[in-house]
Amino acid sequence: MNRSALYHSVNSPWCVQVSPTQVQIKLRTGLDVQRVSLIYGDPHEGHKVNGVWGWKQRTEVMPCTGKGEYHAYWTLTVEPPQKRLKYQFIVEDDHEKLIYGERAFETLDGPHEHFNFFFMPYLHESPIYQAPEWVKDTVWYQIFPDRFNREPQAKHWPTGPVTNATHYGGNLKGITEKLPYLATLGITGLYLTPIFASPSTHKYDTTDYFTIDPDFGTLEDLKTLVQKAHALNIKVMLDAVFNHAGLNFEPWQLAKHDPKSEFRDWFKFTKDGYETFAYAKNMPKLNTTHPAVIDYFCRVGAYWIETCDIDGWRLDVANEIAIDFWRAFRKAVHTIKPVYILGEVWHDANPWLNGDAFDGVMNYFYTRIVMDFILSDAMSVATFRAKIDDFRNRYPQAVLPNQFNLFDSHDTARLMAQAHGDVSRIKQLLALLLVSEGSPCLYYGTEIGMEGGNDPDCRRLMQFEPDPTSHELYQLIQTLIKLRKAYPQLANDSPWTWIEHPSLVMIQRGSFVFILNPGLTEQPNPISGQTLYALYSTTTLQARDIRLIKIHD
Repeated sequence: MNRSALYHSVNSPWCVQVSPTQVQIKLRTGLDVQRVSLIYGDPHEGHKVNGVWGWKQRTEVMPCTGKGEYHAYWTLTVEPPQKRLKYQFIVEDDHEKLIYGERAFETLDGPHEHFNFFFMPYLHESPIYQAPEWVKDTVWYQIFPDRFNREPQAKHWPTGPVTNATHYGGNLKGITEKLPYLATLGITGLYLTPIFASPSTHKYDTTDYFTIDPDFGTLEDLKTLVQKAHALNIKVMLDAVFNHAGLNFEPWQLAKHDPKSEFRDWFKFTKDGYETFAYAKNMPKLNTTHPAVIDYFCRVGAYWIETCDIDGWRLDVANEIAIDFWRAFRKAVHTIKPVYILGEVWHDANPWLNGDAFDGVMNYFYTRIVMDFILSDAMSVATFRAKIDDFRNRYPQAVLPNQFNLFDSHDTARLMAQAHGDVSRIKQLLALLLVSEGSPCLYYGTEIGMEGGNDPDCRRLMQFEPDPTSHELYQLIQTLIKLRKAYPQLANDSPWTWIEHPSLVMIQRGSFVFILNPGLTEQPNPISGQTLYALYSTTTLQARDIRLIKIHD
């Protein structure tokens, strides 16, 4: 047995309290392991023998929840009898059977260490991870407000490349005007990049966190947008830029010019100047451990929920901000209503997903795996399955439905640019996005195949002429969203199970099988059933084909 592959820790995602009485346990092993069982019980349930507590053992087989590139994963949810838990694993391959605990490996017939257990001392009522119920059913649409739509219509609305310096006049009224268009597409969530007072087009250098930027409109315009969005069953999420401020932010002006100012400690001054976001001198970094800073931004978060009834906060540069800040922020906003709290974290985000900070993160792990597979032709189907299994076991199962799945944004080249104009690949990416666990997001203009390289080219102006609803990508997205809504098993209401095939991606979601042919070779259809969707109306799977089949009721 490959003992070096075994890993467990009494921390997320390996040991996670999922309810007031339940714990989810996950073990990582090598691919050589054939079977894993969990032995568990209460540390004090039983009697003392020679001064050592005995215990009443319970043994359950742990299902395998994925086979990655080098490891297998085994996951089981148990209910400790008295909210206290000690446990160990029995791990078996073709050659041996071991007991695996915190202190040692043991053979079943060898000498046993009395304390070779993992311990979860007590199950508390909080924090327990729980996101708003509506998130997992939401399909998001990200808007860069200056570039989406203007009301009244702008005279100058170019179709080609743009610059970050030019204000084009998109505004909140323009977004409100297009809500019926978005509802028809199937969108149920809007994510707006920053809309607060700022001199730039992107608004990530905030001047006033309590004021809508005049470029975009007024407080009443935001209220109207949210009200009309809610009437169409569309949630609204705003962008929270709390890692840094702009040069015109009043506390920064006072702190910069007066070393004795009460705001001096709000920022990170150094011997040679001050810390910034990404070395950008127009974005001084805030001291997010300072109590006054925490209090101020908790009030910002609460204000926009109370005043405009927004439904979520996307947290910019969330990983650079002190986690105590986010714990306080969550408590503050949840006293009003349980909004969706989404962190921008590009790496492993487990520290923020324990129920006391975020509900999800921008799911770049998923993004990279899927795009590498579809766009590069360098990854086999088997490797893709393995990488996805590694990813799906990176976080607790409860987190996966609330992860924010995306392929492009205002920070990246557009999907069309990354696919080098190959619409067949884009269709496959969109199909995978909309049958994956999580809360999917589309960047504005994806539905019309908008072009655009890296920033600022990815921030071109949305075009509503010719009619977007006639575009093949609009119609594909609309169809896939309708299927996702009609059959929640395709979203987050069923397990994800691979059907192994050497050259096709085949994913079973409850009563359905999603099939994707990533290659350029025609393939026979290996599954019979009712075809709900096929990219090409043929009995065989054509190159770059997509198919959704209902295999039983």
